Amino acid sequence: MSNRETIRHFDRRDVLRAGAGLLVVASASGCGFFETDPDSAKGAGKKGKEAPSLEARVKKGELPEVGKRLPEKPLAVKPLEETGVYGGTWHSAMITQEDMGWLRFSMGYEPLVRWAPEWLGVTKTKLLPNVCEKYEVLDGGKEFVFHLRKGMKWSDGEPVTAEDFEFAFTDYNVDRDLHAYGIYELWLSKSGKPARFEAVDDHTVKYVYEEPKPGFLEEIAGVGGVYMLLPKHYLKQFHRQYNENADAVAKKAGSADWINHMPIVTEPWNNPKMPTLNAWIPRNAVTKGSQVVCDRNPYYWKIDPDGSQLPYIDKVIVDVLQDVEVEVLKVSNGDLDMQCYQFGTVRNKPVISRNRSKGGYRLIDVEPDAANTMIIGFNQTHPDKKKRALYANKDFRIGLSHAINRQKIIDTIFAGQGRPWQAGPNPGNELYNEELGTQYTEYSVAKANEYLDKAGFTKRNGDGIRLTKDGDPVAFTVLVVSDMADQVDAMDMIRENWREVGVDATVSRVAETLYWERVEAGKSEAATWDCNNFDVRTGTGGNHYYLPNNPRGSSRFGGEWAKWYLREGKDGEEPPARIKKQLELFDKMRATFDPDEALQAAKQVLEITKEEFYYIGISTPPKDYCIAKTNMGNVPKSFSGAAFHMMPGPSNTSTYFFKAKA
Repeated sequence: MSNRETIRHFDRRDVLRAGAGLLVVASASGCGFFETDPDSAKGAGKKGKEAPSLEARVKKGELPEVGKRLPEKPLAVKPLEETGVYGGTWHSAMITQEDMGWLRFSMGYEPLVRWAPEWLGVTKTKLLPNVCEKYEVLDGGKEFVFHLRKGMKWSDGEPVTAEDFEFAFTDYNVDRDLHAYGIYELWLSKSGKPARFEAVDDHTVKYVYEEPKPGFLEEIAGVGGVYMLLPKHYLKQFHRQYNENADAVAKKAGSADWINHMPIVTEPWNNPKMPTLNAWIPRNAVTKGSQVVCDRNPYYWKIDPDGSQLPYIDKVIVDVLQDVEVEVLKVSNGDLDMQCYQFGTVRNKPVISRNRSKGGYRLIDVEPDAANTMIIGFNQTHPDKKKRALYANKDFRIGLSHAINRQKIIDTIFAGQGRPWQAGPNPGNELYNEELGTQYTEYSVAKANEYLDKAGFTKRNGDGIRLTKDGDPVAFTVLVVSDMADQVDAMDMIRENWREVGVDATVSRVAETLYWERVEAGKSEAATWDCNNFDVRTGTGGNHYYLPNNPRGSSRFGGEWAKWYLREGKDGEEPPARIKKQLELFDKMRATFDPDEALQAAKQVLEITKEEFYYIGISTPPKDYCIAKTNMGNVPKSFSGAAFHMMPGPSNTSTYFFKAKA
């Protein structure tokens, strides 16, 4: 198996994505690193060094005193606005048990190194020590050394040591039994061999690769770093390396064997018994009941500027809802204290805005992560040679693009928000390219007809539909996922636009499973989707909107080319020379450790994207939004929706608090 084949594909609609951003060599501790707090900020009130509920437990002899629960050097966090006070319950919601991202991002964002609160893009956002006290990048990016916080403890009071990192790496991440289909690329050198892990001492670990490892820090700052360390003292009972009866333990719990059981017991939201480093500990599994109830972690290892242990909020209750409509109702009624994702659409904004006073909340602007509301891809590697020739005709695609009345779609479907835009990084992104984004977006029936004539379709039948040189109607079917309501509505409008210039499109609304079944098989003629920005720090799974690097994601326009690339010429179809050059630049970008050099390679990749014009785009997306109660402190006034930044995690939710009522 080639190294490329071990890389997983992540899409915007997936909950998890790997992190990306600037590689920063840091050696200072993380104390006081939040610089967003105004100098004039005042504390919200007097408080002790720990929450009253924990102080009461100390007095009863149930817990050690707070000084013995904290590490020698706890991470001091400067809150966004002011030091808070203890108490209260944070009510939020998730949509079905599958919505694990909200739990991970709101309460579980505690990676080894973390993103700074303000997202400035791939080459600007800082990476800061978090679980580690400091870190070093050595030998040009081949070696990563992490110095742990002495005295840090798991939520059950057991010490965090290098053994937990060694267990996570050796016995979980690179264990061949647990990863029969391939080890995740984060842990591998280019040769396919795992990195060399070394426990230097009880509080120092290092990872050594055969060559520089671009994106390593960025990914462990994201969800990819979730399994960077695991509590060995608890999990070894489930691993056959340490327990010869591990299969029996697994079967007793309902799993087939220990291999199937390990992913279950290592997920803290499914297994509340597993010790954690998070600010709040779940009492119940997400799969049990209609709520996830979480209490404060008495061994949480962060403090505020007063030296008081975080978090401020006592408890978090997350309602498990079955549909977004119920979430909208709960927001409108003021039942949720701080909430992001799912409900924050243009369609829901009028009712959410209208009920702000009644619900006692404010709206928080979210800069969208997506690059486009909808893109349309034509299958240039379709098995039918005639159809392939039609879809590969660039003048044909340009003509169709000019025929679309984008502004009418924006005004009708997206409440007038956004601007006509192709598939390209959106304004504000460091890879923003005005020419790429605006080319062929002018609504012009004259230009549409000009390019369609240039494409060779000058003759029409009695219904006004253009004909190919073989006399066939210029007609095709566009696949749209039926639950993507905005895209369904937009395609109905586009179909009429295309009919005006003599092109006959049929819109086929299908369930997402059937959509992927047809698209991945290479049988689609045209298909819609949304579009992310370009990721400089990425596996081969990302960026399929901009070049054919992943058979699933690229299958709307060049699946066979992507197979050829991913399987190194052993499958699929060799792409044209220009596209091969693009794929070479993509590989160069991924192998470049220096972020500025990688950014330059990415720009070259996008220059070829501009020339190839793979997708027809519609518009930049409207702003998203979150909500927060007006009495909830230290919640930012705006977020970035960048999937790498995993809002609201980097804003340090352990500093959120409830202000006393006036």
